[in-house]
Amino acid sequence: MTIYNIGKYIPGIRRLVHLAAAVALFATQLSPVVAAQSVAPGNRESIASEKEESVASDISGKADKALQGSHPRCETPLIGVAGNSLRGLECPEGGNELPSLSLTLAECREMAMRNNAALNNAELDIRAAWLRKQEALSEYFPRVSATAFGYWAMNPLLEIGVTDILGNNDFAWNIQNELESFGSLYGINTKYTAFKRGYSASVMAIQPLYAGGRIVTGNRLAALGIEAAQLQKGIRHRETLETVDSLWWQVVSLSGKLETIDYLDGTLDTLCSSLSAAIGSGLAAETDILQLKLKRTELKAARRKVTSGIRLSKMNLFNAIGQPYTIYSSNSTPERPFVDSLTLDTVSELPAAPDAYWRDEDEIVASMQETRLLDLQVKAKRLEQRLAIGEALPQVAVGASTGYSNLYKKGRYNAIAFASVQIPLSDWGKTARRAQRIGTEIEKAENDRDYLDSQLHLLVGKLWLDLTSAYDSWQLAEESHANSRRLYEVSLSNFSAGLIPLQDLLQAETACRTAASARVDALISYRNAIVAYTSRGE
Repeated sequence: MTIYNIGKYIPGIRRLVHLAAAVALFATQLSPVVAAQSVAPGNRESIASEKEESVASDISGKADKALQGSHPRCETPLIGVAGNSLRGLECPEGGNELPSLSLTLAECREMAMRNNAALNNAELDIRAAWLRKQEALSEYFPRVSATAFGYWAMNPLLEIGVTDILGNNDFAWNIQNELESFGSLYGINTKYTAFKRGYSASVMAIQPLYAGGRIVTGNRLAALGIEAAQLQKGIRHRETLETVDSLWWQVVSLSGKLETIDYLDGTLDTLCSSLSAAIGSGLAAETDILQLKLKRTELKAARRKVTSGIRLSKMNLFNAIGQPYTIYSSNSTPERPFVDSLTLDTVSELPAAPDAYWRDEDEIVASMQETRLLDLQVKAKRLEQRLAIGEALPQVAVGASTGYSNLYKKGRYNAIAFASVQIPLSDWGKTARRAQRIGTEIEKAENDRDYLDSQLHLLVGKLWLDLTSAYDSWQLAEESHANSRRLYEVSLSNFSAGLIPLQDLLQAETACRTAASARVDALISYRNAIVAYTSRGE
């Protein structure tokens, strides 16, 4: 598929060159007029044959450089799939190469697993679900509490005299007067006071024995939360891999297009130089060189556009995997390298046919995270209904309390044991309606599960059809690329031999570039289809 097939014409061209040299030597011995007349169609063809040899050799050397991926301004290899590496797009000013960092697809996936925000949040969701499970598990154990109390009153909280006991009458007042007269003599307080200051401390433990099944149900529901969080992480993991692979192959696709542009530009550059010399000798029209220049300008514009696209695609990829970079070479550091110095090592192995990736559709759907999440949704609704019913059931608990109190003038230590039974009476109707409402939600969840299960079968079927369709498109693109490449090589040889006009060569160049671009796009689409199909149900 290279232009080295031109080499088979070299021996014949050399014989024509020797013949042209003999004719030219004979022409120099003639008069200027005869010599001028001798440079007629026959001699021009001989000179043109010499030009053909020069064009063929120059194009062969240029094509060799283009296929090796050399840049006219830099010895560093360009981005290319054939070389299994994506190199820097341009050399730094002054010819000083920046240190490069090479990344493989596996390394990019691993970095995305570490640095992707969605995956990190999914891991935090698993941690939160586990803590919620531990929170629910603590309901099995006794609830222990400690209480301390103390007080001081400016005036006693309790003050009792004779009149407070006997009432407000003469007899009570006489006794009160007598007590006050004797109390003043013997220092007796005629009134009883208490609760001016005091304190107490106690510890109490309550062990629930039965709470309507809500403790057990709550722990089961929390366990489902952990499983759901893990399934969500699996989905995020799959989506991250698909995103990284898509961004990776997008860069590879653009790099393949850049290779084609460099190859075509290299051949046209040599042809343009040869045509310039031919125009100076009167062997070619100026319109040919102008058409070539227009085509080369078009290729340069396309190369600039693809180069910018590669940079943007690499920046998008590096953002997805958490790789620091800078778009300014003067600001690059080992921790934050220049974006063009970050290279991607590609694989040269082509993917297999779709039959190598086929799996049973029911098996894929059954192992998908989405299917298991739908089952968990139904289970969670049923457990939620049990929680609602448990609120209307009796609750039984036992407990014990011990402590020391000195609320009056004499402290005392004591301990008690108790049991409690709580039976809701007025909330039965409300709880029954709530349980019925959740029952309707269970039916809705089951309906959703059945419908989405059929949708998942449809999705897997679509992914398989996309896979086979992408493979067929790739095979057709390979055939079209091979034909267009051969057409360009033959057209290049025929134009060098003067058999076709330049317009036919430029049309062959356009067809070759279009077919090469379509081939790369088809291959990348097939690779992405493989990832999308095989990542389901892992």
